[in-house]
Amino acid sequence: MQQYSPRAIIWMTYLNYLPQDQAQQLLFLKKQQQLYNSYLDEFIKTEHLEIFNILNNIDSDQNSLSFSEFLNIKTQVINSSMDYNEYIQNEHLYELIEKDVPRTLPNQSILKEQTNAKFSYYFFTDQYKRRKQQSNTFPTHSDILIRILYIYGKLNPAIKYMQGMSDLLAPLYLIIKNEADTFFCFTKIMAQLKDAYISTLDFTNTGIRGLLLKFEKQFQQKEPKLYNYLHNLGIHPYMYGYRWIITCMTREFYLDQIYQIWDLMLHDRNMHDFIIKFAIAILKYLKPQLIQADFKLAFDILIYSEKDVNQILNFM
Repeated sequence: MQQYSPRAIIWMTYLNYLPQDQAQQLLFLKKQQQLYNSYLDEFIKTEHLEIFNILNNIDSDQNSLSFSEFLNIKTQVINSSMDYNEYIQNEHLYELIEKDVPRTLPNQSILKEQTNAKFSYYFFTDQYKRRKQQSNTFPTHSDILIRILYIYGKLNPAIKYMQGMSDLLAPLYLIIKNEADTFFCFTKIMAQLKDAYISTLDFTNTGIRGLLLKFEKQFQQKEPKLYNYLHNLGIHPYMYGYRWIITCMTREFYLDQIYQIWDLMLHDRNMHDFIIKFAIAILKYLKPQLIQADFKLAFDILIYSEKDVNQILNFM
């Protein structure tokens, strides 16, 4: 267990991932790594890698091809290797994740740094092509996030991938630093939070609209003066609360503060309840600034202002 930081062990414990018996932990982690490797083998097919290599070589050798010409060749290559519709569905999921992950923790350069993890590209996407043109195809930590989310999406077809899920994954990955363990801890978090990402559950208590309604009711009850003031300005809780709740505050604070919030959130066990309480505390903390602001200033304060976690916690 020496490769894990104290915080990583605490988080994995809070998530009920690690066995309580320390003597069993190393064997458990080894088995989890083997299980994750089996997922990689199942969902990153040899055919994917072969198709990628063929398309990559064609692009390198014949970069004067028009888009339609390349698309026709791509279709032929896919059809000669595997079911076309299956491949396109997989590629679409991968591209969806690939477009969102670069927006994750934009101020943290570590995600763009090269990783030593074993990694192969398996879809010849537009983003990969741009990286290739920039001679920037070395695998990064962001590529590992994409792979984790792709495997999760394949195992959970009812969710696949929704914007914001990468924001929940990144703090785990940066703390745990092991791809397999990060994946399984992410599944633990999503087991509790996933309803917020399923549109058919939007209006349930655990769906995103239900959570926003709960947040609004608590705000109105605990801070009626501020609630009415913002309401009269035309600033409604969903305009800022959606981002706060769906990302568990990861877009609102610097990384060390995110870790501090997550220490408490993971310990609380009911994560969305904690985030709603924390959101109310933010509003109490910002009240002196908000109560005198016009629409633009109030909105900027809610979304863009730097916030002090320790002071916010005093209002909980």
